[in-house]
Amino acid sequence: MRFGIGLGQGPDPAKAAVCAVRTAKRSVPKPDLAVVFGSIHCDPKKVHRALCRELDPGIIVGGTSYAEISPLGVTKKSVAVLLCSFDGAPVSFASAEAGPDSRATGLELARTIAPSAGGRTGRPGDDGPLAIARAPSAGGRIPVGLFFSSIASGRENDALRALDETLRVPVFGGLCCGDYDLGMSHPDFWTNYQFCGGQLTRHGSRLALLDLPAPEYRLAFGYEHGWQPVGPVVRLTRCEQDKVYEVDGQPVFDYYRQFLGPDHAGDFFESLVQRYGFSLLVDEGRRSLVKLPVACDFKKGCISYFPAEDLQGRTARLIQASRKGLLEGAREAAERCRKALGGRQADLVFVVSCCARSAILHSKTGNEVDVIREVFGRDVPVFGYYSGGEAAPCLSRYEEVMEPGRELSGSYYHTTTVCLMALSAKHVDQAAGPCAPPASQRLSKDSEIARLKGLLSRSEDIQDNTESFLSNLSRKSYRDGERLRKQSEVIHRYTPHEVWNEVGANVARGQFEIADSEFKGVFLFMDVKGFTSYSEEHGPADVVRALNEIFKPATEIIYACGGDVDKYIGDCIFAAFRDEGKALDAGRRLLELSGGLAAQGNPFTVRIGMNAGRAVRANVGSQDRREYTFIGDAVNLAQRLESNCTPGKLLISESLYRKAKSRFGSAERREITVKGKKQPVAAYECSL
Repeated sequence: MRFGIGLGQGPDPAKAAVCAVRTAKRSVPKPDLAVVFGSIHCDPKKVHRALCRELDPGIIVGGTSYAEISPLGVTKKSVAVLLCSFDGAPVSFASAEAGPDSRATGLELARTIAPSAGGRTGRPGDDGPLAIARAPSAGGRIPVGLFFSSIASGRENDALRALDETLRVPVFGGLCCGDYDLGMSHPDFWTNYQFCGGQLTRHGSRLALLDLPAPEYRLAFGYEHGWQPVGPVVRLTRCEQDKVYEVDGQPVFDYYRQFLGPDHAGDFFESLVQRYGFSLLVDEGRRSLVKLPVACDFKKGCISYFPAEDLQGRTARLIQASRKGLLEGAREAAERCRKALGGRQADLVFVVSCCARSAILHSKTGNEVDVIREVFGRDVPVFGYYSGGEAAPCLSRYEEVMEPGRELSGSYYHTTTVCLMALSAKHVDQAAGPCAPPASQRLSKDSEIARLKGLLSRSEDIQDNTESFLSNLSRKSYRDGERLRKQSEVIHRYTPHEVWNEVGANVARGQFEIADSEFKGVFLFMDVKGFTSYSEEHGPADVVRALNEIFKPATEIIYACGGDVDKYIGDCIFAAFRDEGKALDAGRRLLELSGGLAAQGNPFTVRIGMNAGRAVRANVGSQDRREYTFIGDAVNLAQRLESNCTPGKLLISESLYRKAKSRFGSAERREITVKGKKQPVAAYECSL
């Protein structure tokens, strides 16, 4: 294997391209492949014409870029060239129009490249997949595709899926880039160019298929984003494909304004896209895929996300970008990639990172490449570009990427990520790298540069600290909010619903006490009979299980009938109703429940007492422990009726029974002596 890297700069784009090619040709005079990235700020027509004069146009792939990556680091307004020769290993090429139907683009690339790659011809799908690729275990080859395309519909995953289904090869590369400095809301941002062999296109895709022999060659991949979660898991509750209207039932713009602030004065979209996106959890939550907001439609109330797919009902987390996080992500990607080489040394590392990452990293863009080189070694050449989107496998080991049916196998279209492909060859000729500017052009500026670097370093430290503080504060507030939400859910289960609702309303008004009040309604006591003897003969778990066989459905009946459980008193339920008719319905249904459970073998029966009247709902206790409960004669009488009731029946005060009508099958009038009452109390004992 031979490869050479060249970098050209200067005001004349053609001369820059010629310089880059000729530098690379010092190592590879007769290349099989030329990968070229020319700055979007360089005239692409002049760059392409110069490339075609210096090289065989048929071997050229690449396009316009936001920034270029070479062994000199990250540069802008330059032309970077990688020339490769693979010692006779075949390289095939195909081009196709990149239209709105991305799957059709992928199928056209596969159909075109199949004959030249030695595979069968025909339309994909006629007799199954083209199947031109051969896995290492079945032929000693490691095929890989280099894919470069225009920014089209955001559904470039469809093109990669089509290539995977037909060619069965991992694909690495990305989308050509427009001028990100204009902002993604600017129409010229989407203007980019592709070097499709001898053609310069605005809406094209180009695929180079390398069929490398194993074990002479080995490939590994790395993928990561480094965005940090700052919010709880949410559900995208109303979407139209990639357009999101609501998050957890809340309008999507309102959801984001929680973080930008309701009085945010800047451009909403530009602030949004620079710092916040969504991640979808995959691989059982161990990995995540970024969804970046790329367009806001304020009239329709939706935000579009790339990579585009159907987001309806998906669970996601809000994520935030920081320079520290992005650099940590680059290190993770590099370490995974290096480890996947299985102990072999990388001879070339191909880097594709997102233009949005470069904008966020700003003057620290070069640090991303530095981090990657720290992992692989300073002497390992790097080459690549900052793109409009990245195409790479999520998995790192070549064998895992090629494993059918494995989650995350194959290649994916990403955004705001850094993707790596490391190539190791047993025999590599010394590669020539790009030359640094002459020392005479640097010496006169060294002192000024040192001063400016010092100022910049201090300002960046301040910015990093500020970002870290804001990011940590944001994460802490969400962690605290999540804990409070879960704590509230627990407290809610242990609190009467009316009390809970009143507390919530008062707190919203800035009031932190519940005032005493008068309550008019029906009070119900339901006591479980047989509990004491049963608990003496059974273990605690059995006692609780048997008791809850009654308490759980009984509680559901009370709430279904408009009541509220005030408290559980040992083996007794105390509830209150505002509506007398619904309270009587609850009494009847509780008798039905008791009878049904007894028929199923439940060892308990119940007795129920009910009375209507007035009571005071008051705060009882101290500042350390309070209860907001019912106090009054009407409550006491209901409890006395329950204690005098025959098991399996319902004892209702006479005044309430007049409204019972035909709810019960039979009723017996009784007069009972009640503690605290001089005269006997009339009541009706009812059964079904």
